[in-house]
Amino acid sequence: MARPVVVLCAGLVVAAAGCAADGDSGSSQTHVHNADPTTSSLPVECGVDLTAQVIQSAVATLPAEPVTHAPWSTDPRGFEGNFDPCATLSTAIITVQGATGSSPNQALLFHKGAYLGTATQEAHGFTSLDVDRTTDDTVGLAYKTPGSCNACPDGTVTRVQFHWEGQKVRMIGTPPK
Repeated sequence: MARPVVVLCAGLVVAAAGCAADGDSGSSQTHVHNADPTTSSLPVECGVDLTAQVIQSAVATLPAEPVTHAPWSTDPRGFEGNFDPCATLSTAIITVQGATGSSPNQALLFHKGAYLGTATQEAHGFTSLDVDRTTDDTVGLAYKTPGSCNACPDGTVTRVQFHWEGQKVRMIGTPPK
């Protein structure tokens, strides 16, 4: 069986593999599904897991952040997101090593546990998971808009969604420049 080619809005082209999933995987419950028999015969534990090896492998493929020249952190304690190997679309938001509150973040997108690429070509500071706009096949991100008060709770936020459309991810909205 040929693997579908996935084209992300950021211009990346990657192959996608996945595991079979059923029901709502938006909860933090862990359950086990069998992996797609064409890719693996091992069971996959479903549920949010920001310590998953696939995240580490994805981080290892990224070049240093181009503005700060800092390498991306591999410490899962600094990750945010909803990565779930059984979710149709999920994310792990990473930052650079030695990060401060305003350091660049990058959202890594995954389809059923397979790394697709970054949500955007450029890293953005103050990126967080928008839980209210996230579903099994859609990742919502909230970007604090540059120029708004960084320390204020009322800073301007730009909300963007990334939706899985069968073989590719479609960006809904535009992140701040």
